[in-house]
Amino acid sequence: MSAWLPLLGAPLEAGPLPTFAVAFAISPGIPALLALVMERRLLRGKREFVAFFYGDPLLALAAAAGIALCGPAPAGPVAVVATGWVPLAAMGCWLGFGLWQWWAELHAGLYRREQAWAPTKIWHQVVVYPALGYLVTAPVSAGFAAPTGISGSTAKIFMAGCVITWIAANIYDRHHPKLGHPPYDWRHLRPHPTPWGTASASLRADAALPSRTEAFSKFRTTRRDSPPKPLPETDTPGAGPRNSTSNPSPSGS
Repeated sequence: MSAWLPLLGAPLEAGPLPTFAVAFAISPGIPALLALVMERRLLRGKREFVAFFYGDPLLALAAAAGIALCGPAPAGPVAVVATGWVPLAAMGCWLGFGLWQWWAELHAGLYRREQAWAPTKIWHQVVVYPALGYLVTAPVSAGFAAPTGISGSTAKIFMAGCVITWIAANIYDRHHPKLGHPPYDWRHLRPHPTPWGTASASLRADAALPSRTEAFSKFRTTRRDSPPKPLPETDTPGAGPRNSTSNPSPSGS
């Protein structure tokens, strides 16, 4: 019987490299693919939240280090966080937080409605929080609980550094909004044509960057048979004041 959850725990049982690969795929790997294929853009560090673009890969490294320390099964004291109802409940809490944050960011004016329903935003709130939450907390907890020597202590310091850096990046992101997600048009399966206006804090932050259309230069988002229709300069209903720059617990995106 596996010491981890079924399916989602398979890479943890397989070893450090599969753990890193799956965690990295969940974020930022698949979001980068969604951005390229559906949102017609390349992810660029200056237009993404630091905790997402740089922090999530560090979490994947921390998870891999945890598996390297604990092996195929966690030590007894922390086995409860690896399988059974406790990790399932924790994943439910992560999902609940993601749904709350989704609503809070929209109503705080960080995003407008078209951004909040972008493919990368949906993936982040519904998949990344519960899935990556388990793939990081379970192996990192198991790694810290594993009996180790000097080399193992060094690995634990590395894990702690990765997690602390991710937390620091989230604190930084609270005061430095980025685009995160473009306004998306699901009727035509493409982003809305630029200019996007400045009706949200993230759009205003993106408009302040030089060469705003650089990331979209290789991907035409308008049809030749119809002129582009820029988004109206209006806030999302209930999104709060135009000058709001608050970001309720951004956690990377």
